Amino acid sequence: MPFSLDMLFSLYLRYGLKTGIACVLAYTVSFIVGAPYAIWAVVSTVVAMQMNVADSLQVGILRFGGTVLGAALGVGLLLTVPLTPAAMGVAVFCVASACAYLTRFTSLAAPVSIAAMVVLLTGTQHLPAGYWDAASFGLMRVMEIAIGVGSAFLVSLLLWPVRLVDTLRADLSLQFQESARLMDSLLIAFLDRQQTLPYAVIQSIEGKIWNNHERLSKARKHESFLYRYEHRVMDVQISALDRTVESLRFMLEALNDYGEEEGRDPLTGAELRTLGDAIMAALRYLGGDDPTAPAPDLVRGLTGGVALVEAKLAELRTIGATKAFPLHKVLQFFSFYQAMRVLSESLLISLDRLQKQPNKSHG
Repeated sequence: MPFSLDMLFSLYLRYGLKTGIACVLAYTVSFIVGAPYAIWAVVSTVVAMQMNVADSLQVGILRFGGTVLGAALGVGLLLTVPLTPAAMGVAVFCVASACAYLTRFTSLAAPVSIAAMVVLLTGTQHLPAGYWDAASFGLMRVMEIAIGVGSAFLVSLLLWPVRLVDTLRADLSLQFQESARLMDSLLIAFLDRQQTLPYAVIQSIEGKIWNNHERLSKARKHESFLYRYEHRVMDVQISALDRTVESLRFMLEALNDYGEEEGRDPLTGAELRTLGDAIMAALRYLGGDDPTAPAPDLVRGLTGGVALVEAKLAELRTIGATKAFPLHKVLQFFSFYQAMRVLSESLLISLDRLQKQPNKSHG
C-alpha cells in the first residue's frame, strides 16, 4: 500500500527517535570502554544513521572502511613527517588534495581524508610520549568510529527497521499511478483537437524513474543477505516504467510538434479512447498489490484496443477519408498512435513476464 502523508510523518518521527537512541547507545558504549573522544562515536552515529537499513549499512561501511585507511595513513605520517609547521602543512596539503581528487573514483576518499586529518593533527600531542602512543591514538579513533557505525546499524536493523525495497515498491506504485494520469491527460488533449500541453507535465515522472535502477541495485547489495524477497518482479516493473515514460514523452512531442496548426477531430477518437483506457488499466495493475496474478482481461483489452484502431484505420483508408487531412496532421496522428501502440506492446511483454514469475513479490 502506498505511503500516506500520516505514514510519512510517522516514518520521520521514528527516524528521529532511532537516531537519538543510537547516539545514546554509542555514547554509553564509549563510556564503558573508556574511549576518550566519545564525540567521534556520536558523530559517526549521526552520519551512519540513514532512513532505511540499506543506506545505513552502505554509509556505515564507507565510514568505517575510510576511517581504517585514513587512520593508518595518519599514523604513518605521524611517524615519518617532522613535527614542524612547514612539514605538517605540506602533509595536510598532500592528503587533502589527493583525497579530493580520488573522490572522482571512490566514495571512500572523503572519510579517508577526514580520519587522516584527525589523526595527523590531533595525534601530534601524543607523539612526544612515544611512537606507540601515536599509533594507539589512531587505533582509538578507529574504535570510536566503529562504535558509532555499529550503534547506528544495530538500531536501524532492530528498531522499527525500514527496508529500502519496501519504500521502492511503494514509490513504483505511485509512479505507475502518475503515468496512468499523464496518459489520460495526453489522450484528452489529443482528442480535443490536439491541445498542447507544457513539457513540465512529464518532468516530474521522468525525474523519479532515473534512480529506480540504482535503488534496486542498492537493495540487492545491502539488504538481500538480511531479508528474503523477490527482486525479479521489481525488475519487470522498473523496465516497464522506463518504456512507459519513453512512450509518453513521444506522445507529448507528437502532441506539441504542430501546436500552431489548426486542430482536427480525430476520426478514430472512440477507438483511441478504448485503447487508452486499456493502457491506463494495465499501468494501474502493474503498480498494484499483486502484479503477478493472472490478468487475461488486461491482455484482451490491450490487444483488442490495438485491433480496434487498426480496423478503423483500414476502413478510413478504404473510403479515402484520410485524404481530407493535411499531411502534417496525418503524420501527427500516426506519431501519437504509434507511441500508444508501442506502449501497448511493451505492457503486454511486461504482463507476460510477470505471469511467469513465482508469486513472491511481497515476501
